[in-house]
Amino acid sequence: MVKLRRRGRGQGAKVSRHSALSYYRSGPPPAKSPFQRSSQPNRRGFLSKTLDWLVIIIIAAGLIYSLLLRPDPIMAVSSLAYRSTDTYIQVTVKALADLKNRNKLTFDEAGLEANLKRKFPEISSVSVDLPLFGLKPTIHINVAQPSLILRGAEGTFGAAEQFVIDSKGAVVGLKSSLLSVKELPTVTDETGFRASIGRSVLSQGDVNFILTLVAQANKAKVPVASLSLPRLAQQVDLRTTDRNYFIKFYLGGDALIQSGQFLAARRQFDQSNKQPQQYLDVRVAGKIYYK
Repeated sequence: MVKLRRRGRGQGAKVSRHSALSYYRSGPPPAKSPFQRSSQPNRRGFLSKTLDWLVIIIIAAGLIYSLLLRPDPIMAVSSLAYRSTDTYIQVTVKALADLKNRNKLTFDEAGLEANLKRKFPEISSVSVDLPLFGLKPTIHINVAQPSLILRGAEGTFGAAEQFVIDSKGAVVGLKSSLLSVKELPTVTDETGFRASIGRSVLSQGDVNFILTLVAQANKAKVPVASLSLPRLAQQVDLRTTDRNYFIKFYLGGDALIQSGQFLAARRQFDQSNKQPQQYLDVRVAGKIYYK
């Protein structure tokens, strides 16, 4: 027979006190459960750094791209009196293919201008506009206008050849190779100067003087037969189709004054019915000589 014991009050109180003390007592941390979810690593900092580097790479690539140039320029030529735009472009593209001309930092504008002037003597100046973000440079070519035909100089191409002279006084090329150049005053060279392409045979002032002289004669309806450069320095001789004498002009003087003296003397000789037998000399301002 089993005996039942009644738990005493003292024993029950002792257990309760022990439980209360166990609840508030500090001790070692509890063991980590294998089922407890571990904290995730901080990925926000990694993503932020990655984005920063990506932005830097994109900006650097954009800067490098903005400095590049393509050898495919936009060409602006002031005059096509001698050649087509494609002719100028072909030579320019070859020059731009050089490595130093493929980016904006090392672009050699002076070298490009020198190269084009060697190929095309009629070019007076070259300027380049490099785009801020684009890849195509814009090339501006200023061309000196064709002004005269030089004939008769016994030089590289023979006395029978005719040369096109631009407004700077330089030989651009043979008239036979520049078929688009027409209706220019012809000057016969008697100086013996050896003309060659790219070489200057006259100064710009000489060219302007001759053109002014021809313009004044045409305005006065004086038929010009020929213009010639004699061996005497700074002189040009003009002959008309309706008079037997020729007129001497000084290239270093004022073309308007000398042409005015010539036209006034011509009228005076016509009124007096007496003409010079050989020449009329108007090289000195305010004085007229004849023979």
